Amino acid sequence: MNYILYCRKSTDTEDKQVMSLESQEKELLDLAAGKGLNVVQVLRESRSAKAEGRPVFAEMLSLIQKKEADGVLCWKLDRLARNMADAGRVIDLLQRGVIQEIRTHDAIHLPSDNVLMLAVQLGMANQYIRDLSENVKRGNRAKLERGEWPNHAPLGYENDKNTKTLVIDKRTAPLVKRIFELYNSGQYSMQAVANQLYAEGFRTSKGTKILKSRVEKVIKNPFYFGLMLRDGKYYPGKHKPLISKATFDKAKEVLTGTHRPQEQRLFFPLRGLLICASCSCMYTASLKKGHEYYYCTNGKGVCAAHSRYLRSEPATDLVANALEAIQFDDEIIAIMHDASREKYSDSSTYTDTIKARLQAELDALERQEMAAFEDSSSGLLRRELYERKMEEIKRKRSMLQYDLNNVRRQDGLATLEPTLEKFKQANTARNRLLNAEPAQQRIIASEVLWNLSLLDGKTEDVRYKSYYEMMAKAPKKGDLATMLRVRDSNPNTILQRDVSYH
Repeated sequence: MNYILYCRKSTDTEDKQVMSLESQEKELLDLAAGKGLNVVQVLRESRSAKAEGRPVFAEMLSLIQKKEADGVLCWKLDRLARNMADAGRVIDLLQRGVIQEIRTHDAIHLPSDNVLMLAVQLGMANQYIRDLSENVKRGNRAKLERGEWPNHAPLGYENDKNTKTLVIDKRTAPLVKRIFELYNSGQYSMQAVANQLYAEGFRTSKGTKILKSRVEKVIKNPFYFGLMLRDGKYYPGKHKPLISKATFDKAKEVLTGTHRPQEQRLFFPLRGLLICASCSCMYTASLKKGHEYYYCTNGKGVCAAHSRYLRSEPATDLVANALEAIQFDDEIIAIMHDASREKYSDSSTYTDTIKARLQAELDALERQEMAAFEDSSSGLLRRELYERKMEEIKRKRSMLQYDLNNVRRQDGLATLEPTLEKFKQANTARNRLLNAEPAQQRIIASEVLWNLSLLDGKTEDVRYKSYYEMMAKAPKKGDLATMLRVRDSNPNTILQRDVSYH
């Protein structure tokens, strides 16, 4: 009698306690040698048997039906089948004598055997995998409720085998942050982000280019600001976020907005930042004789300055000068920071206000839930609409609970560190711009400026973004008392500006 030796190991984590393929093969070959069995072929498969469609298993049955082998040698019956469809095929072929013998390490199954016993054993294997699957799902839900991620770590994180937790992967976390930085600038499509990452040296673990699909997956994943999404439900995670919720929301705005960045054959970093003081039209740019020039689009058809071209070098200098206007003396910044820290050290009113608002919204959801239940019970609300409404309430509750759990002190003290960081960024913006590559120049300038209004090649007016407008207007060389008076007299000053608690 000729035998096919069939070894299988599932790739699913549910089945990882099964013997390895190498161990199965060695044990069964030793068994065959000891019993004098003729093994004509060894087949190995790394695939779960809980569903149909195993190609090596199908090949084995085909070889037996072609009379190229008479029996099957496997470690246990559950190596052959863990679903009822494949189990039925095995039982049928054995009953009809097509398979003349199934031999395992501890039993022999023949066509004359009681088929009920074979069906029970294969049925038990099927029920085991079903129970195991449910247990795994239940365990995963429990982990999610505890704020733990039950699967392989997403990009930017790695699984710590010792603590069974997720930790930030120092190698890939910068990649995730860079994806959001580029995309949120509004100047890059997803494909352009992938291209820029490749140009900057970012690679996958296999050394290949990061695909557009991976960029999209990162941008849409709330995991990076601390919220885990699984089977349509949100769970607050215990892992350390890589970005703020505000950053994630910004990416969502870019993604769902009507504006879509267009791929450009030539990249001009200041296009979109310069406007014409004569007609208020935007400047565009072109390449002429190897040099970059900026000029008014003359969109209204009445601009006399349309024919005046500005080389990229002096245009960059104008932007650099605008950034220089927001620089402060480092010593003054440090003194103001220390004074504000002392002033706001005991404040907690802002936090209490935010917590009260979030709790009120949660209470409102509770009332909505009760109203929906009553409407459903009385027949006023169809079941499918009720279920849809309940899912929406659950989603909102998860988001609000996340905010409530992660709310920080948002009085003056809480804004100090972000404020200090803004001043540091402002102080280095000019030098960073002059030393950066064109793509990075665009990002640096866009962080600070709305636009520059130009007239006859000179700056007529500068519009700063809100964080930096007060910096530009504040005296840079006044004494400490003057600086503090400027800060205290204006509630919109950066040192007192509220920032999102997310």
